[in-house]
Amino acid sequence: MFKKILVGYDGSKGGRLALERAIELGQSSGASVTALWVQAPLPRYTDLPGEPEDQTEAGDSYFAKRKQEAEVMANERGGTIVCATLRGHPAKVLVSTAQSEGFDLIVMGHSDHSEMWGRLLGDTADRVSDHSHCSILIVKG
Repeated sequence: MFKKILVGYDGSKGGRLALERAIELGQSSGASVTALWVQAPLPRYTDLPGEPEDQTEAGDSYFAKRKQEAEVMANERGGTIVCATLRGHPAKVLVSTAQSEGFDLIVMGHSDHSEMWGRLLGDTADRVSDHSHCSILIVKG
């Protein structure tokens, strides 16, 4: 069974379902669960002074709320969860984190985009499933 579960959590409806499922799997299998929120990189150049700092603060505030949600959800189910945030492209960060830290399962929510829209853009879940070394669970609502 799984020993280390990594769940991509962005606060979306699909992300919340994935978080719930990861916590349930962790509880039933005794696996550790880590919720990871990946913040997209900020633009390199901007016309407005202070804009990158404002965006960083907003991102940090958003992650703090997601962390609190994840901890409450785990506590309500009698479990624990580790929360982390990293910057970068979500698919690349999820895959590289799972590999470098020895996760054996990645849990993700399915995109809220329509089928056509998701195929044109390339869902994060599609990219992670194509490049990950470990098992992937894509939770649909």
